[in-house]
Amino acid sequence: MSDYRHVTRRDFVRDGTLGALALGAGLTAAASAAPGGRDKSLVALVRDEKALDAANAVDKAILKKMLDETIKSVTGESSAAAGWKKIIKPDDVVGLVPTTAVNPTHPELVEAVREAVLEAGVAADRVQDVQRKKDLAAKCTALVSMPALKVHQLTGLGTVIKNYIMFSDNERSSYHMENNGNLGEVWNMPTAKGKTRLVLVDTLRPLFHGAERRPSPQYFWNYNGLLASTDPVAAETIGLTIIMAKRKEFKGETWELTPPPFCVEAADKKYKLGTSDPNKIALKVSGWEKDLLLST
Repeated sequence: MSDYRHVTRRDFVRDGTLGALALGAGLTAAASAAPGGRDKSLVALVRDEKALDAANAVDKAILKKMLDETIKSVTGESSAAAGWKKIIKPDDVVGLVPTTAVNPTHPELVEAVREAVLEAGVAADRVQDVQRKKDLAAKCTALVSMPALKVHQLTGLGTVIKNYIMFSDNERSSYHMENNGNLGEVWNMPTAKGKTRLVLVDTLRPLFHGAERRPSPQYFWNYNGLLASTDPVAAETIGLTIIMAKRKEFKGETWELTPPPFCVEAADKKYKLGTSDPNKIALKVSGWEKDLLLST
């Protein structure tokens, strides 16, 4: 299995000009117009210094504004309402897929997305949380993947690509340690294939190190962000960059993940889910820019 690649901030295209995005029924690498005339997968990063208070509680009003800005950035629409209608259709059966363990997706974010989907015209009985509910997920026509940014002691990274592990037909252990590169296959299984309309990563309070079940509080930090794309691998690549930069900042030197997150490159090269090449990613950053951690 090949090693994963370290990237630097200059590898990414900081492009504030949004082109037309290919938001279709399936998840393909959505592109934005970028310098040089080449198409790039668009990743939106929105942060607000006041998203969490001193007790790490979520400010719902600020989170709503962040979510609106994220959706506008990802879709290129002038309003969040129009953006959601571009992603989700009224006749869809929508499955929300948050992280449920170790570093769960903030419930306030899950609820905000649910409300936005309802406002887009989807009936309440057609919107449900389907994490760990494979049978329900199989009936969905659209999925919104909502993992929280975190490491994982069995797969290196436990964020985007791993988020569908419970939809697999195989034992979870078959994706652990050096086999974590196989995680991308789950995205091509019938339960999930072609259904993901949006990847929305909760980067409010990520986890950059720790045990699978009981990480130390010192390994969480307030990044106060939302990260989104229609390309799951591009989103994962940016998330990995942030994690690796935080680990280096904490330790004062490069601090590799164990096991290495082979799943990121494999999701691109083997399973064709999107791009892990920073030169093919256009990153749009909005809001608070302190300690972005976009270089390793």
